[in-house]
Amino acid sequence: MTTDEELAKPKRARSAPLARHILKSDHHAFIGRVYELSIVGMNFDSWDEVNKHPDCKYALEANEYVHALASRVESLNLVGNLLWPKPLPTNFRDFPVSRYEWLTVALDVFLVRYVSVVDCALLLTNQVFQCGIRARNCTVETLRKKGIAPTVIAILDDMLVDQGQLRAERNFRVHQGVERGFTQDDATFRMAALFEHRYRGIKGEDQFGRRINVTRFFKEALVELQRDFNRATRRLVRLLDTLYDQLWEEFEERFGPLIRAATHGLNAGAKKNRKAVDSESCSDT
Repeated sequence: MTTDEELAKPKRARSAPLARHILKSDHHAFIGRVYELSIVGMNFDSWDEVNKHPDCKYALEANEYVHALASRVESLNLVGNLLWPKPLPTNFRDFPVSRYEWLTVALDVFLVRYVSVVDCALLLTNQVFQCGIRARNCTVETLRKKGIAPTVIAILDDMLVDQGQLRAERNFRVHQGVERGFTQDDATFRMAALFEHRYRGIKGEDQFGRRINVTRFFKEALVELQRDFNRATRRLVRLLDTLYDQLWEEFEERFGPLIRAATHGLNAGAKKNRKAVDSESCSDT
């Protein structure tokens, strides 16, 4: 017969690690197209010289924002390294931080960098469509008011909706100091991790009468963060691919006339449009 005490104990959370999702950050052909065009920058020593050539200026500015977005996506794999540590440290007494502090840092990095991916996407959209919105004022609403294509706005809206809860958590965490708990008995975990790191550990029971096991606490917390990470990043890459498709079309429509009007003689190979790039990709395949 099950006792009231046993019913009060929550079911143990999973401690076995989840399969890791590794993000592709620069696989889209639009990124390769812009990176290829950016080679023209080697012909200039200053932005004053670049500004004399609208086609070069447009391509090099696009490269800056594309690189920023791709780098920010790639940085999420750094978060993955923190959430799937290999090898898993076994002696946290000689480690710079405790197990609990490890999770705190990992979550900080994840929330800030994950949320900023959309911010970087907004800035790239602003640049490709040449809206001229200041970075601090660049939002979906200001882009909408500039007449950005509804298909692009819809993608950006979807990205913001996906970020909803995590973006709110980032704001509370960064601006108000509100922290999430990592385990069913977070106070005991924090104390046990502190004693393990600074002293000789701690023995006893948690608030549910279970033996304190700081290693188990740590693994359970990692799994919860892994679950958030996988759920958020899988759809993020799919949405970014769709956004890149839309931005690529707009980029070529604006870049084409600029390169045709150029007189600097640096446009060898730059006249390739999206169809040419797609054709090359298909032939390579």
